[in-house]
Amino acid sequence: MTNNLQKPEKNSILEFRGLGKAYNTTNKGNTWVVRDFNLNVSAGQFISIIGHSGCGKSTVLSMVAGLNKISEGSIILGGKSIKDAGLDRGVIFQSPNLLPWLTVFSNVMLGLTQIKN
Repeated sequence: MTNNLQKPEKNSILEFRGLGKAYNTTNKGNTWVVRDFNLNVSAGQFISIIGHSGCGKSTVLSMVAGLNKISEGSIILGGKSIKDAGLDRGVIFQSPNLLPWLTVFSNVMLGLTQIKN
């Protein structure tokens, strides 16, 4: 497993170090959906993550947002290790995920009211 206390790469704002996500879906062990993913993103840099369906793109983005726990490795954002969801990051999903009985404002506030100080 990667040490979260390493110094960030020079000029990196976002780092993926040996990132991995596994699900224990069988009695034979883990099923890895992301394994040994490494990437450094500099401030101002624009990147795209592309790949076929099921290759782990959304899983990586969910881990950056703190919505999906990291199985191994680390994600460093602004010099700090990501462990949980935070107000400094968010995800916009492809499909509509609003609660239709709430207003747009109430839908946005729903996530914010769930964060514990």
